Amino acid sequence: MLTKTGFLAYLDAPMHLWALSHHQMDQTLHSAYDEFLAQQGQEVEALARQYLEGGILAGKDHLRLAWQPTYKDDRFYVRADALVYDAKAGVYDLYEIKSATSVQKTHEYDLTFQVLLLETQIPLRDVYLLHIDKNYQHGHQLDLAGFFTVEEISPQVAARREEVTLLREAAWEVTQSPVPNAALACTKPGSCPCPDLCHPDLPENPVYSLPYIGKKALTLRDMGILAMEDIPGEFSLTPKQQLHLEAVRAGEPIIDTRAIVEALATMQYPLYFLDYETFNPAVPLFQGYQPYEHIVFQYSLFVVQEPGAEPQHYEALFADGQDPAPKIVPDLLSHIGPTGSVVVWNQSFEAGRNQTLARHCPSHADRLLDINERLYDLMLIFRDGHYVHPRFQGSASLKAVLPVMCPELTYTGLAIPNGEAAMLTWYQLHTGAIPPEESAEILDAMKAYCKLDTYGMVAIWKQLRQIIGR
Repeated sequence: MLTKTGFLAYLDAPMHLWALSHHQMDQTLHSAYDEFLAQQGQEVEALARQYLEGGILAGKDHLRLAWQPTYKDDRFYVRADALVYDAKAGVYDLYEIKSATSVQKTHEYDLTFQVLLLETQIPLRDVYLLHIDKNYQHGHQLDLAGFFTVEEISPQVAARREEVTLLREAAWEVTQSPVPNAALACTKPGSCPCPDLCHPDLPENPVYSLPYIGKKALTLRDMGILAMEDIPGEFSLTPKQQLHLEAVRAGEPIIDTRAIVEALATMQYPLYFLDYETFNPAVPLFQGYQPYEHIVFQYSLFVVQEPGAEPQHYEALFADGQDPAPKIVPDLLSHIGPTGSVVVWNQSFEAGRNQTLARHCPSHADRLLDINERLYDLMLIFRDGHYVHPRFQGSASLKAVLPVMCPELTYTGLAIPNGEAAMLTWYQLHTGAIPPEESAEILDAMKAYCKLDTYGMVAIWKQLRQIIGR
């Protein structure tokens, strides 16, 4: 039967639905972080039930809650999150629970799929989305009335009826096909849950790796083109896409030395190479935090005082069950002077964290916000196309650039190999899930990961300076 989970998989890519309905999803792609997100969603659901029972239904004897009831016909199956029966009116209201902080387009499709089946079997009145209120600020304990908000989205559902009716019919047909259709494959091999079906013979330089290729990838695939090298000259590409294609065809990087010289010339000594590690839970852990607000629990900093000076390293990591901000901030600021560029990778993230820290540590707000005025985003040299390498695969992320420019620096073999692992490990330390006798080794592993991220920027900066002869 076609479930709402399957229907949403169809909207993502029809092949994903076919794989789901034929038990051919690649389960190895589910990471520990995916498991955490699923558990977090279950936690929000449990809290939402408490909110419904203790708030919306409290003191109203004519209202009754049906929790996660199931309905089906000969083709479709729905397990609703919550139905509230109004005995006075003889009708049901549907409540969908989401851990998001706003109504999203996907939610409208999800609920419309449910409504089309439910209304054939029960008298349905209104449709609501119960989600997290992004403006909630955590106090000494969780206030469910402030944490959740309810929005009626009956009009949005009504507007989607005709479209979803057609889409679910098409999705049903996909589930009935005995063999997969290659035309139904997704266009994102990096996150595909069934790569053997969607991308069985991916070339070394697939068209999907062109930066911001979007729907053009589907157009090229319909033309029978999967390799970048086969893209015809008349095919419309943006300047950045064209530049990456030229690098692939040349088999070597394309470097705009003059642009790099101009970009690096704006850096001012001392140089501070900075990286944060954070954790952003749906339910805030500390007083004063909002849902999904990043908790900065670690920093790594390399300082280059003047040209030719050796980088000096400083770091701090706090996982003692308390809000790390009051300890992180003064420690960091003791190593950052009033002048000089603060070098980061992806400026918007670090700038946002400085704003968060400033809010939680108001006595240091001026200095933290001053740092934001001095941020230098090293990623822009690569994102803006001043240095394009075919092995970047169209990405300007540190994880894409570093192994190409500095192959001697590798995350392989690290106990904490990525940011998701760092986040989960900190949370396990915070909750006491890691035994005390193991914590020292774990903390060292977390520091090693963050230090490599930060030193990676130093190493890339040095490589760029060698390229321009500085």
